[in-house]
Amino acid sequence: MVLLKKYIYLILLLGILIFSFKARYINPISLADLEPLDASVYALSAYNLYQHHIYGFKFWGQYYPSQYPFGFPLLIIPFYIFFGNQPYNAIYCSLFFSLLSLVFAYLIGKELGNRFTGLIAALFVALCPKHIEYSKYIMTEASSTFFTLFICWLVLKVIYFDSKKQGLLLLFLGIIAGFSVLVHLSNCLLIPPILISLLLVRKSNIWSWSMVKKQTLIIFGIILALTPLLLYQSHAFGSPLRTGFAMREPELFGKFKCFSFKFFAHPPPHPHNAWKKGNFIVYSSALAGLNKDFYPVSMIPLILGGSLLIFSKRRKQNKQMKFLIFSSIVVASLFIFFLFYHWQDSRLLLRGVPLLMILAAYCTSYFVDKGIFKSLTKGSVFSITILSLLLITIVQMAFWSYSQPKSLRWVSDLQYRIIQYITKHTPHNAVIISDFNMPLIPEYYFTEHTASKRVYISVSIPEYKRWVISGKIKPIKYDSTRKYSFLFFPDGTPNSETYNFIGQALRKRVPVYFFYNRRRALCIKFLPFIKEYFRMSEQNGGSGLFRLYPKDW
Repeated sequence: MVLLKKYIYLILLLGILIFSFKARYINPISLADLEPLDASVYALSAYNLYQHHIYGFKFWGQYYPSQYPFGFPLLIIPFYIFFGNQPYNAIYCSLFFSLLSLVFAYLIGKELGNRFTGLIAALFVALCPKHIEYSKYIMTEASSTFFTLFICWLVLKVIYFDSKKQGLLLLFLGIIAGFSVLVHLSNCLLIPPILISLLLVRKSNIWSWSMVKKQTLIIFGIILALTPLLLYQSHAFGSPLRTGFAMREPELFGKFKCFSFKFFAHPPPHPHNAWKKGNFIVYSSALAGLNKDFYPVSMIPLILGGSLLIFSKRRKQNKQMKFLIFSSIVVASLFIFFLFYHWQDSRLLLRGVPLLMILAAYCTSYFVDKGIFKSLTKGSVFSITILSLLLITIVQMAFWSYSQPKSLRWVSDLQYRIIQYITKHTPHNAVIISDFNMPLIPEYYFTEHTASKRVYISVSIPEYKRWVISGKIKPIKYDSTRKYSFLFFPDGTPNSETYNFIGQALRKRVPVYFFYNRRRALCIKFLPFIKEYFRMSEQNGGSGLFRLYPKDW
């Protein structure tokens, strides 16, 4: 009977995973534009590391060091091996760790209460709107959430061992915590909760040698995992403590202008911040369930109930108290840290939200009694209230998940389809002129999977090129076989060297094509210059693809 009950819960968990997969799956090709810029750098850095054994992104024929740590690209590589090395297949990494987060939410809930606790915790995370959304992007949110839950589970498992196995587990915990920082630098906020929560022991002498030894093993594991990152930063940026952010935007990150006390009450000036309120209002509203980011307001009593229940029995529940301390410090650290940050987005708190959901699940499973409808006592009325809150929460979260917009903000393949069209109607050895949102993407698609060399010339000078011109970043490796240039200087004047290069290509009978992108202002601006210096022949009428020929040369 007990075995049958166990399998029933596993079947229900499998059902939640299947539902979550359907809610989170997205056709990888629909993300082929690799937006936002973070996604393109992650996916292409992973590709270059896997295919060319160089960690960095390729731009204008040169490899430049990535501003991001290499943890997330390392997680992406196995999915390139399995699904193919097209960069949009990196989305399978986010999907995998999103589903794995549900499994560990279940395991943590089971550790704190029982299988029913774990099942409710997994269901809450499965229905979280932000968790669903960021499982569909090539971003670090899904993997960071997984590492938060995995670390929490390891913290709970440590108390079961009291031998050499405990030492190995503590070392492994430190390595995982350190590697989570390689996935996203802000995951360093997970380290203090680990060390503090493990100080909660039943022994009166908390600073005994055994505790110092345990903390030392964890710190050693963290240092072990962070050493490759420090070596990389020292080699790429000149100092082990200098990150890629400080290298590319020293005026913002080098002088810590990205943090300010005024952001607490006033909206940060970042152009992508949609709210007209200070960070405190935005993040407090998100955690209070007033927005459709994480959970409805009906979950707040469950979260508070779970916290008070554990705290009231703190002397008897050592394991639960560890979880309460860990989760409280994680959520508080994320909240306080990002209160003063220049970027305003509730997704920055996402990795701590499943911990709150597990608290809500613990409260639910503790107070909901099988016999609540047999008699109307005070206890049964309270249990019915908790059950009602649970049902209201699940129904509302399910409705939010179902009503999510079909076209999310970074789901796009328009640029990819344009590039595929150009590739289809031009020979391999050709010069292609156009303007795209992010030149990293067309350079990859035009050069990596073609039989011979293809030259791409951008109309504008994007941000990365400005960094190259100003000397802020230096190349890792230069590919002299491919030539890249730009047609406009930063002041808007045309670049004569590019015209000479196009002329030389035409004299050598290398075909030159110009794609007139009506959505790009610089293409519109550049068209008169093209007509003045070259003859144009439209390919496949109305497509915007023109072949150029010499004019009066």
